[in-house]
Amino acid sequence: MKLASLLAQYLFAHKQLSLPGLGIFYAEDSGDPEHPTLRFEQRPVNGFDEPVVDYISSETGKMKVLAISDLQSQLEDAVRFLNTGKPYLFTGIGTLLKKADGSYDFVSNTAALPPRKKDVPITERNTIPQSYIEEKPGNGRSKKPAIIIIVLVVIAVATTIWFYSKTGEHREIVQAPDQAAPVAADTAKKQATTGNTTTGSTPVSTATPGMTTYVLEITREPRASKRYNQLKKISWPVELEQLDSLQYAIVMKLSTAVADTARVRDSLTAISGKKVTIRQN
Repeated sequence: MKLASLLAQYLFAHKQLSLPGLGIFYAEDSGDPEHPTLRFEQRPVNGFDEPVVDYISSETGKMKVLAISDLQSQLEDAVRFLNTGKPYLFTGIGTLLKKADGSYDFVSNTAALPPRKKDVPITERNTIPQSYIEEKPGNGRSKKPAIIIIVLVVIAVATTIWFYSKTGEHREIVQAPDQAAPVAADTAKKQATTGNTTTGSTPVSTATPGMTTYVLEITREPRASKRYNQLKKISWPVELEQLDSLQYAIVMKLSTAVADTARVRDSLTAISGKKVTIRQN
């Protein structure tokens, strides 16, 4: 049973109900035991009477400490609501309305509800947030922190994707300057000394080095120009060739012995991060 109904039953049975912060309700004989005359007297009340606490505890089956807590919570809600200037109904008893001067008007449960006073001034003293009245505790918690967290997570994910897409692109060409040049220089040096170098009685190949075209990448604009300029900045001896109206080839022409072309191709593949092919001239 609701606490408000229990308070009404207590009032009818004990003829008096004291509510701290408000005053005292009286149930007086009217000749009809079922419909006593109810009146309210505004006066200081320090706390709940022990019989009230015992009655609520007995009817609800709760310990006295919990019964007092329920009574205090119910009364605090009533006081806050009255401070908004609206009438508050005590079920089975009647309606209280707080006037501008701080006093209360009481209309018993058998009479019509009093109209809301239009002359009640809006002040901090009698105004509380409407959400407190219309929403249950906890329902009005702001959802902004959750929205902010979601936005931050989305931004973080987008930033990570962008960073790695850029890193993956640049990783292909971020090598030490002239890293390809030593490969070609080393090859040319070996070829220049091949004819005069022997190991034991085994002859070394004396194949004449030729110009070999290594195709680093075949792509379209604007990727072709961007990659070409990046390689040029780190001193790679590359050239940009137009294959047709759409495709371009980024190539490197090196003087390489036939026996070393595969090694040079594999070295360029490892350095550039893309598979390098050899163009047959």
